Amino acid sequence: MKLYTNAASPFARKCRIIAHELKLTLEEIRTLPMQEPEFRRINPLGKIPALVLDDGSILIDSPVICEYLNHAGGGKFFPNDSIWKEDARRWKTLGLQALGDGLADAAVAWMIEGRQQPVNETMRTRHMAAVTASLDVLARAKFADDPTIGEISVACALGYLDFRMPDLDWKSSRPTLAGWYAKFCEYPSMKATAPAAP
Repeated sequence: MKLYTNAASPFARKCRIIAHELKLTLEEIRTLPMQEPEFRRINPLGKIPALVLDDGSILIDSPVICEYLNHAGGGKFFPNDSIWKEDARRWKTLGLQALGDGLADAAVAWMIEGRQQPVNETMRTRHMAAVTASLDVLARAKFADDPTIGEISVACALGYLDFRMPDLDWKSSRPTLAGWYAKFCEYPSMKATAPAAP
């Protein structure tokens, strides 16, 4: 399997963590989609990550790719519904994943908007409001002891904030969330996939 990624993407990092935890072999192909228009042949949306399976078929969007990798590796990062009863953990997990991905989306958009000329400060303010509100909700969240895709998504988003927005100082006003994140960062898969400048 080939994973199109870059070293800074919080979305690709989720996939890399799942693969690392489940000992799945991925050939990582580093790309900068905005600078490489030919990448649209892999993903017409021009976004990473994208996963090319051994049969040549392509999966896009990190939630889809992570769920596929979890299935392929026999993982337990996505709680399943039972045929006997609905499992509320699944919906909490998927909701937490959506919040983590939304936080990462807002942070990435804030960064991209800051590189535009002229900078649209109204949009940047809007993205920062989403970042701050998401952090406030996460500061009150209860995280699972056995990590799910929800916790992985949140940790990847927080890692992106630390990497791209170090002046944000989100930890000092949210010590419980900061403490949880510090412990989560001790996982070998978090260390192995730490963001780096592309």
